[in-house]
Amino acid sequence: MKATLALAVAVFATAMPLAAAAQSTSPGTTDIELQRKQRRAVVLPKPSPDQVRTDADSAVSDFTAKRSPDRVVRETSPVRPSARPDLNYDVQSGIQSRRLNDLRR
Repeated sequence: MKATLALAVAVFATAMPLAAAAQSTSPGTTDIELQRKQRRAVVLPKPSPDQVRTDADSAVSDFTAKRSPDRVVRETSPVRPSARPDLNYDVQSGIQSRRLNDLRR
């Protein structure tokens, strides 16, 4: 018990000056100087309306060239074809469960 107490006092005595040294103030000025560098904002020149129009036309033509005409008409048409009721999730799962029951027999 006495040995443990003596060891604790010895460790405390050696660690205390180190902890106090770590908390001391650093030499030098105590004033904090904040410096902010001014950066110039990069402003791109405004494109002409003709340039904007030609860029938009080329983008549309590239977009439509990659797709089939039927698909473009189908996607842009306001009338949507009705979904087939026989492809519904409930119908498919019912058919599959019937087939599984038939296989079990």
